[in-house]
Amino acid sequence: KQWYQRRVAITAGILTSNGWTNEISQEKYRIWKKNIPEENVTLYKIFGSFDTVSAVEFYNAQVNDQYRSVWDKSVSSLYVVDNITNNNEIVYWATKFPFPLQDRDYVFERSHLMNEKSNTIEIASRSITHKSKPIYPTFCRVLKYGSKLVIRADKDLYQKGMSYCLTYYDDFGMPIPNQVKDRLATTKIPEFLDKVHDAAVYLGSTGKLYVPYPQSSASKRN
Repeated sequence: KQWYQRRVAITAGILTSNGWTNEISQEKYRIWKKNIPEENVTLYKIFGSFDTVSAVEFYNAQVNDQYRSVWDKSVSSLYVVDNITNNNEIVYWATKFPFPLQDRDYVFERSHLMNEKSNTIEIASRSITHKSKPIYPTFCRVLKYGSKLVIRADKDLYQKGMSYCLTYYDDFGMPIPNQVKDRLATTKIPEFLDKVHDAAVYLGSTGKLYVPYPQSSASKRN
């Protein structure tokens, strides 16, 4: 993938010039970090690629909440609270955290969109409040959370071979040393993405794949 390596090099130069630092650089993953002191958050960017799943399969592993509750053992609860449009919904997510950290929960708006001209699928999430989901004392409610996942197919959205960029921030809601935050981010996120890959392989084998709207005539082959 010479084109992919060229894009990685160009991206690295752009990120460095904009204040990002490279935390991990491996064949499978490249993780970058940028502190935003005025907002008290740390942004992370994770780049990677997989040859064994398609962009549509990888996308489905992200938004099939019922199946994620099976393969992701950290999930306590995950479901859609309210459907705004076909490609936009309010989601509740409760997740287990290792002791001594308190379990956390999220209420967020999630949107997703496919662009067959650019061979990309995007999933964007941001924390919100919702009247049906008050703060529960058994969880630490995460009030500052956001992510954007861009999945790019190598050739075609339905063919094996894709790369991705995940931009992510998450306020822990409790005092945690920066070294611990970095360790959690640089270990747990890659582990999670490996699990997403495995889930995508399984979903691809079932042939039961959801395609995000708007659907062009070409996308109806699924």
